[in-house]
Amino acid sequence: MKIISLLILLSFFAVSLRADDVYRKNRKANKLYKEGKYEEALRLYEDALLEAPGNPALKMNRGSASYKLKKFDQAEEDYMSALSQEDVEARADLHYNLGNILYRQGQQLMQRGQPQASEKFKLALENYIKTLDIDPNDQDAKWNLQLTQEMIKQLEKQQQKDQNKQDKNKDQDKQNKQNKQDQKNKNKDDKKEQQDQKNKQQEKQDQQKEQQQQQDKKEQQPPPPSP
Repeated sequence: MKIISLLILLSFFAVSLRADDVYRKNRKANKLYKEGKYEEALRLYEDALLEAPGNPALKMNRGSASYKLKKFDQAEEDYMSALSQEDVEARADLHYNLGNILYRQGQQLMQRGQPQASEKFKLALENYIKTLDIDPNDQDAKWNLQLTQEMIKQLEKQQQKDQNKQDKNKDQDKQNKQNKQDQKNKNKDDKKEQQDQKNKQQEKQDQQKEQQQQQDKKEQQPPPPSP
């Protein structure tokens, strides 16, 4: 991440103790940042912003410290609020750093399997392009641009694979439901057929029983008298 010195930006302030204090805090915070003491740097940037809340460079620097602390949402908020930055070189840094923040957010979302990851990577790509529009020779931006393009392709490929798998699962679920319904209908038909056969057997048995009863009754009748 690139931090801003405020040397140019503070020239807009009247020469005063307040401007000197802001400059001093920013310079000290920048030193701490370069030493890897991001928590301390962040606190100093925040103190400076209390005195110069509208300064876009301070917002960018606080965002850079938040980025190093993996507070990506806070970093994005700071950089988005610094888009009013007019200094050309600082604006190139703004878009480069914002691209890095959005890229990291995309990675986090991708690891959690959230579809918003694709949108973050695309926004990161847009910011790297804006950096190169201002400074076509920025090698870091060129490298990150290529890396982000590859990540987008990889993500789209994975999303298509997941969609195909999801469609296949839906088709399989549909087929399973149909098979289950078919089996249910078959069991119902088999049960009905078994009942019909049972009824026929019972009816046949009843007929046989009735015939037997009639036969028995006939045999039990006395013979007619002799003439």
